[in-house]
Amino acid sequence: MSVLITAAHRRSRSWPAWFRLACAFALVGSVAVAVSVVGTDTPITPSETPSVPGKAGDPAPGAQPGWSTLVLYEPGAGESSGEVLGVQAANLVSHGGSFALRQADRYRPGDASKFSSIVYIGHRGATPVSDGLLADLAIAGKPVLWVGYGIERWFDRDPARAHELGWRPAGRDEQAIAGIDYKGVRLGRDDRAAPPTRVELMDAAKAQVLAEVVHDDGGRTPWAVRSGTLTYIAEIPFSYVGQADRYLAAADLLRPPVSPARVPRALVRLEDVGPVTDPGTLRAIADHLAEHRIPFTVAVYPRHRDPRGVTNNGVPLDIRLTDRPDLVDALRYLISRGGALVLHGYTHQYGDEPNPQNGVSAADYEFYRARLGAGNATELVGPVPDDSFGWARDRIGQALSEIARAGLPRPTMFEFPHYTASAVDYQAATTTFGTRYERGTYFRGWCEPACGRTGPVDPAGIYLQTFPYLVRDVYGAVVVPENLGYLPAWQDDSGRDRAIAAVVAEARALRVVDDGVASFFYHPALGVEALGKVIDGIQAAGYRFVPAAEIGRG
Repeated sequence: MSVLITAAHRRSRSWPAWFRLACAFALVGSVAVAVSVVGTDTPITPSETPSVPGKAGDPAPGAQPGWSTLVLYEPGAGESSGEVLGVQAANLVSHGGSFALRQADRYRPGDASKFSSIVYIGHRGATPVSDGLLADLAIAGKPVLWVGYGIERWFDRDPARAHELGWRPAGRDEQAIAGIDYKGVRLGRDDRAAPPTRVELMDAAKAQVLAEVVHDDGGRTPWAVRSGTLTYIAEIPFSYVGQADRYLAAADLLRPPVSPARVPRALVRLEDVGPVTDPGTLRAIADHLAEHRIPFTVAVYPRHRDPRGVTNNGVPLDIRLTDRPDLVDALRYLISRGGALVLHGYTHQYGDEPNPQNGVSAADYEFYRARLGAGNATELVGPVPDDSFGWARDRIGQALSEIARAGLPRPTMFEFPHYTASAVDYQAATTTFGTRYERGTYFRGWCEPACGRTGPVDPAGIYLQTFPYLVRDVYGAVVVPENLGYLPAWQDDSGRDRAIAAVVAEARALRVVDDGVASFFYHPALGVEALGKVIDGIQAAGYRFVPAAEIGRG
């Protein structure tokens, strides 16, 4: 079975063939194979010490000391669809503290007293909620966030609940929806998402409306409401997530209510830098960023392969960093100008055949099988034939060895090519690095009954999650976020300007998240000018660019 990667799911670049080939052909002729790296006097020091791997449920760095959250979810088909939603909520709450993830029917009376807050994910609303849980939620005296459906049962259990809270659920809201307003910002909502619960406000003195559903006819109803320690979000915000989505409002509400806000911070990462990258372009970009005091990271893969010679007139290519002393010197220069290395795989491709594009590094997947379907849409097929914890660990080790042979500092963060790998590959990366810098790919069933499932997981249950802030995910890794995407190659100035505007607009929307990090990546082959415009736009939105290591510390 394959999984279709939609635009909302997939962040991997969609470069035109002419652009990919031009970048490779421009440098192949200048590559001297089997040339040893020439020494340099430029001092090279690692920017940070690698973070220590954690485990699922541990808090992210900088979380509120002692804060803990119990995340409960309803069982679904195969006891796993509710788990998918629970995992996404748990990943987010790790930003504020530790968490325990549990199926709701395993709740026992008194469990709530062991935690600082409770999150309940009601994705169906048809699963009975135990009287013990409802009773505990009513008297918990601590923050309770109910997300989605089924809250009617709490009101039905106690007819006085509506009067006490100042609002009540009133069935599903079937009207057409234009968007969700939160903190004065209109957030998007895909029409394919299930209708939210209609919230009927009864007493504004008792119920604070935090966000509103805005209907096509201009009418408004509460989307998120707070009464005392209870906060309610009227739908599941993890489905059909798009750009500037209502997911951002939910992510903000999942933070601990007493967590401090910070000055908005931003990140920029230079992407897909490998042995055929033009060193002159890298130096020019580094000079521009340093002149404007912009810290940055460089996502590096140390071995470039073109096993079918697609970019070299049919002659296969296999080039390592050590074959490119000019590029290694450029990377040293980038580090001296405020850059830090992120390991972006070993070859950024797999084997000798297309996976799915052409087998060339930077175009293909490395840790997962993919193919092209109808309309050349990328479909994820499953783990690579060699896949295992040991295989992934060894491949990452080979990449680190190449970095060391080139005399470069050991990267302290990892980024999977195209943000995709198997669950065991994620485990291997976690044990080696402890910190990833990317979006996260997860698998249905990984946390059922407990995170770290050792048996095979269903590749058809793969899903991606984007983070607006630092988290520690269910693999136990700290995840520095990337959430704005990138600039695709453009045909003309108007296309470039639209792409820049889209990234900046997403950054502006992200301001609704306290402690949000606006993070994008950029391909150096696009030059200096467009990069400068994106950075200027993000700064104008109120952000300050910082090193990725600062975000990783919390």
